[in-house]
Amino acid sequence: MRLVTLLLGALLLAPATASAADLSISLESGAGVQYGAAHSVRGRLAEATTPLADQTVELRGREYPYDDDFETVATTTTNAVGAYAFARKFDRNMQLQVVAPAAGAFSKVVRAYVYPRPNSRFSALTGGRLRITQYLRTPANVELSAKTNFYLGPRNVKSAPRVATARPKKIGRGRFKAVATVKLPAKWKGSFRYGSCFRYSKGSGLGDPGARCPKKYRF
Repeated sequence: MRLVTLLLGALLLAPATASAADLSISLESGAGVQYGAAHSVRGRLAEATTPLADQTVELRGREYPYDDDFETVATTTTNAVGAYAFARKFDRNMQLQVVAPAAGAFSKVVRAYVYPRPNSRFSALTGGRLRITQYLRTPANVELSAKTNFYLGPRNVKSAPRVATARPKKIGRGRFKAVATVKLPAKWKGSFRYGSCFRYSKGSGLGDPGARCPKKYRF
């Protein structure tokens, strides 16, 4: 009985196991940004309800096709409430994770998408026709294969149907254009709204492979 009492006393006197630190991560810029724009990554390091201030935090990433190991791409320090923030540009889709080495904490892995940067223009043609051109900017060694969808409707509508598709053609390093010519109904009297949507090009590493273009474009 004395041995049992001594063992129980030793257990009561032993220090409690330290709680693991929690490291959160969120993409404040959303799941995707256009090529040339920065992703905004934020989060907080805490142990239970106690923020961990002045801790080194590393942003680690690996680029599409995600075959390599994660590498540190930026470093910062948590503030008084344990918060951190990064703003970083990437050329391709990335898997991102934040690590606090001293605290032994790892965030979950999130995927940050980078989309081609679009710029659309139109020009009036004879016979009530309209030429819509979408320009796309990408890193230099990218090939785009998926067609662009074009949408057109009368002025003041809230949505418009798809009226044409066109495959982007390469016009320079990291530069593409897709062109569609459509007929404007006479009843619109030359007033219209238009939009475009481009899907993921297989193997490009730009954009969400699961994203789809809508049947109707919402303005």
